[in-house]
Amino acid sequence: MKKDKRLELLSDEVRKGNPIGLREAMEVVEYQTQLKNEREVRSEKRFRMVMGLLTNIVCVLGGMTLVLGEIDDSPGLGGIGLILIIASMYLNYKLLYDIK
Repeated sequence: MKKDKRLELLSDEVRKGNPIGLREAMEVVEYQTQLKNEREVRSEKRFRMVMGLLTNIVCVLGGMTLVLGEIDDSPGLGGIGLILIIASMYLNYKLLYDIK
């Protein structure tokens, strides 16, 4: 949403405590609500993008841990790698299908 200069000035008047008309106050409330909703949508998109990136990094780390555990003949390290891979798969599934 493009910022409305008139409504921004009216919002500043409200913040300062200066009286404005009832109709203008209603417009300011609706305008500020729309701005808040848009900020929340952008924030949710960023959160999902970062979480998707982190879960993929955890999956790669788990794969490397699994391989290195097998090379070193360390069953514990391989198990940790497997747990990391399964956890990242679950989180990716949760992000993709929006399970709460």
